[in-house]
Amino acid sequence: MANTATEQPRGNPLSRVPRFGRIPFWRIIDEAGVLLSLLILVAILSSQNEIFRSSFNMRLIALDAALVGIVAVGQTFVILTSGIDLSVGSMVAFSGVLLAGLTTKKGLAFPEEMSPMLNPNIAIPIALLVGTLYGTLQGIIITKLKITPFIVTLGSMSILAGLALVLSNASPVQQLPRSLRWMTTVRGEMPFIGGFDVPLPMPAMIMLLVYFIAWLLLRYTKLGRYAYAIGGNETATRLSGVKVDRYLIAIYSFSAFLASFAGVILAVRLDSGNYTNGETYTLDGVAAAVIGGTSLAGGVGGVWGTLIGVLIMAVVRNALVLYEVPSMWHRVVVGGIIVAAVALDAIRKRLRSK
Repeated sequence: MANTATEQPRGNPLSRVPRFGRIPFWRIIDEAGVLLSLLILVAILSSQNEIFRSSFNMRLIALDAALVGIVAVGQTFVILTSGIDLSVGSMVAFSGVLLAGLTTKKGLAFPEEMSPMLNPNIAIPIALLVGTLYGTLQGIIITKLKITPFIVTLGSMSILAGLALVLSNASPVQQLPRSLRWMTTVRGEMPFIGGFDVPLPMPAMIMLLVYFIAWLLLRYTKLGRYAYAIGGNETATRLSGVKVDRYLIAIYSFSAFLASFAGVILAVRLDSGNYTNGETYTLDGVAAAVIGGTSLAGGVGGVWGTLIGVLIMAVVRNALVLYEVPSMWHRVVVGGIIVAAVALDAIRKRLRSK
């Protein structure tokens, strides 16, 4: 889905990259409108349902939003370049299975006596490194062989899901080390920070840290500036002297790293590495980014808008459960939101072009 336009626009494409203090007015209105939608939705549900506005339920919403939110950050970077990464959901499952297999007696499709049983402090970096290297490989294939990101990541989605299935022997790999439980603390004191009570579920706090770092990358580094420029017009950006391939590879690596990170946390939260983990995260991540104002055409968007989109998705899912909507209808509703988000993106694109 890279931009194939051959003509070079007037001026330097990097001059159109949004910077702090120089954000277009329509962009501010766009993100404010999404935030207002979230606030109205929360206000309506809070007034209608006591359980929804309880502190316990708010923590639950934050917990449910956290891991999709981490994946959605990487997806936002990719979409900004006019690409897409369909493999992130399978990467979540693969990384979780890999971590569980490296740290439990069951191992990775091996007899128990051959299980590596690695220390979690070693197993986690291995799982993250393998995921990141796979993302790097995807980026190399996309940039060097000039293959559409949709095709490459679609194939990777199947490859990673198959590897997760093989490594887990098609069954959950359970009983991860208890020393990892701090990563999913919902309420209580942290084991290594005496007397500190977690104000939000730990995955939600990790998610906010990820968003802050991602915002810094987008606003103050070449990676962020060139992500916008590549999505705006890849050909013009190349002609401006930017090493486009290098930055695209870095972005796909970053997306895979975040998906692996989310997979590790999800496996710890569920106490299970399973090939079905994160199966809906790909579409949820895309929907959150688009709802938050990131254009599928590339070059427009930001991570804070994506965070709002993630929260909207989490609130809707929570409301479906509270109002006892049959589970078979949940995907119908979420699918409708995704279609509506894409339609909204098309409307935004037309308004910007006027």
